[in-house]
Amino acid sequence: MKPEIAFTRELQKICPKIKDYCMGFYIHTCPKMRYKGNFSPSYLLCPETYTWHPIEKCRPLLDINKYSRFEQDRSKEDENAVTDLNDVSILFKRGVIPYGQYRQLKGNSDKAEVEEYASLVGKKCIEKLFLYRSS
Repeated sequence: MKPEIAFTRELQKICPKIKDYCMGFYIHTCPKMRYKGNFSPSYLLCPETYTWHPIEKCRPLLDINKYSRFEQDRSKEDENAVTDLNDVSILFKRGVIPYGQYRQLKGNSDKAEVEEYASLVGKKCIEKLFLYRSS
């Protein structure tokens, strides 16, 4: 038995409230990782909508393409996505301003970087963080 599975079972004995365990990355083409899918139930996270899907439904998609969207409903999107860059707070010259105001002062040169930051941080965290800009 893999050490992480034994560890998880021990944790569950100590704290029965633990119902789920994230085994980290799953690389479909790596034989050493395929054991992760042999434990039931196993779910994979859709890389576009961040929703969980049974591995049995994901495997055929991964057999065809190593990058696959698991969510079949094309209208579903990441609910945690930042849709308005003005939601990004910029820490600039010892003050906090919305990104739109910062852009008026400094231009659009960092727009792609701020978009990437917003997509990585997500809507829930963006309200609590400041993106530092020195100039």
